[in-house]
Amino acid sequence: MKWISTAVLALALSVASLAAHAADDLISRIQSAGVLRVGMAPSPSDQSPNPATGVYEGYNVEMAEEVAKIMGVKLEIVDATWATLVSGLVAEQYDVIFANLFATPERALVVSFTQPYAFNGFMVMVAADSPIDSLDDLNSPDVTFVGMSGSVESIFPAELYPNAKISVLVGENVAAPTQDVLAGRATAHMIDPTTFTILKAQNPELASKVKLLNGEDDLLKPVGLSYAVRPTDLHMLNFLNVYIQDRINNGTYKALREKWFTKLGQAQ
Repeated sequence: MKWISTAVLALALSVASLAAHAADDLISRIQSAGVLRVGMAPSPSDQSPNPATGVYEGYNVEMAEEVAKIMGVKLEIVDATWATLVSGLVAEQYDVIFANLFATPERALVVSFTQPYAFNGFMVMVAADSPIDSLDDLNSPDVTFVGMSGSVESIFPAELYPNAKISVLVGENVAAPTQDVLAGRATAHMIDPTTFTILKAQNPELASKVKLLNGEDDLLKPVGLSYAVRPTDLHMLNFLNVYIQDRINNGTYKALREKWFTKLGQAQ
């Protein structure tokens, strides 16, 4: 009888523990509140405010809308900057980051990344008349890289070219680093192929004003693009991983990316 009583007590404690855990589960809290809050920072075609309405749009917005629909809740987009996106998640200003966030080891110390939904890397841009002709010329104290605050474009150059200087810009204008290169305020900028294509669509003369030291077949620092949650939210992490893999498998992600990339190019 004592053994049975102990077993019953253990079962009761286990059930109580599971109930407490369920009540504290992020997905349960979101469904109880009726709102999924996602943090985003502007990056055209991925997620960015419409210039006319100020409402966020892009393929990550549509992915987030579908996640909210599956959960049976409304979607609330919380506007952040690239410099504050990760810290805002840690501070619980939103539930999940839905953005083209590079999954780096440094960021993984404070957040948990989903599996990548895509991969991206970087080309190095210099002015067309720059004496620099190869990547080997960049590791010099005479070279200044430029990148936006909080972006990997302001972090990776120091890792790859430790002798070069880094100029960090504050703001959300993705064209600003390119403008600094063209104006001679910086020597080089690490830029991903998507952003470069967008900037060329906005300014067709750009291709003749800059030169790329490497191409899309030789990208620097290929990194996964992922969504992110707080480390304790394992149920949400599993749910998002299953969702991402399903949308990759059925072609949804590819179709959305092509839709928004084409739409952005046509809008210029």
